Amino acid sequence: MAYSQKGTIPADNLLKTKLDSLVNKSALPFMSESSRVGLSIGIIKDGKEYFYNYGSTQKEKQVLPTSNTLYELASNSKTFSSTLLARAVLNKKVTLTDDIRKYLKGDYPNLQYKGTPITLLNLANLTSALPNWMPDSREIFAKANPDSIAYILDAVHRKYSRQQFYTDLHDVKLDTVPGAISRHCNTAAQLLGHIMETVYGEKFGTLIKKEFTTPLKMKNTVLLGNVKLPASMAFGYDAKGRKMPFIDWEDMQVAASIASSTSDMLQYIKYHLNEKNADAKLTHQPTFGDLKNGAIGLNWKITKPENGPVRISHTGGSLGFSSYVVFSPESNSGIILFANDSDMKTQNELIKLAETILY
Repeated sequence: MAYSQKGTIPADNLLKTKLDSLVNKSALPFMSESSRVGLSIGIIKDGKEYFYNYGSTQKEKQVLPTSNTLYELASNSKTFSSTLLARAVLNKKVTLTDDIRKYLKGDYPNLQYKGTPITLLNLANLTSALPNWMPDSREIFAKANPDSIAYILDAVHRKYSRQQFYTDLHDVKLDTVPGAISRHCNTAAQLLGHIMETVYGEKFGTLIKKEFTTPLKMKNTVLLGNVKLPASMAFGYDAKGRKMPFIDWEDMQVAASIASSTSDMLQYIKYHLNEKNADAKLTHQPTFGDLKNGAIGLNWKITKPENGPVRISHTGGSLGFSSYVVFSPESNSGIILFANDSDMKTQNELIKLAETILY
């Protein structure tokens, strides 16, 4: 096992190249925070792949992560659904302007606002006007001890079935016209995942395996809840160092339950870097907002800095994990960062790490 220069943080960084030194200089301050446990970084640059790992897969004993260690992708799982959507569009199975009710069983007259329905595009570019979470647990959380919220959320969703989700969907009232405002929405991601199952006639786990992990040789990627917990899975922790439950809830599975490694996610990034893949390219097209302030494609955030190529990115945060993916087809480069802790700052710190290391 190689160690960082300070000798206090386990790492496999050999410190032989300029990139090694740059990664180390950036990673050590990040890992020095008391809530940090482990960090895995995968980089593709000039066609070459690089991997760096720091800390541990768990707090209980020292196990240095590797490029094959699994972390929860959380919201980064949503990009798989939107890539499936792009393929369905290109194969003329659906159109982006389809009313989502075309793919739902039952009658949902409420899924419109003053005659404007929610479309598949609205689900994928965060403009559906649907509530962020179902069921709405804000009243419970308002009265709860902040330290208990993660456990309450886990308890609620472990009992919340897909059938209950659709029952509650009948009671949703939109507060604005779909397409007008972009805001984070787990409910939209759940619906998009479910609709892709309907369109393709396959369960989400089967689709992930058939459409992504098998052809891209992503051997470490699984849908949590569908399989026994892999031995190479890291454990996630909150800001106080408490081990957190995994997001393997039935209702959220299609939106947040993919677990993967840096080695696998670099294969996924490489697929997206090659815009000869028409489905990947379609997901990168801005559909809402502007490039200067951050546009939205099909789930991806797309930005164009003043001095640099267009960047395509997505963040992920669960009860115990944080992740960040950013890449640029123009420069054929990308980076994935995984941390097995989740506090108020982790995601932003990962974004800063990516900026320092790659851009």
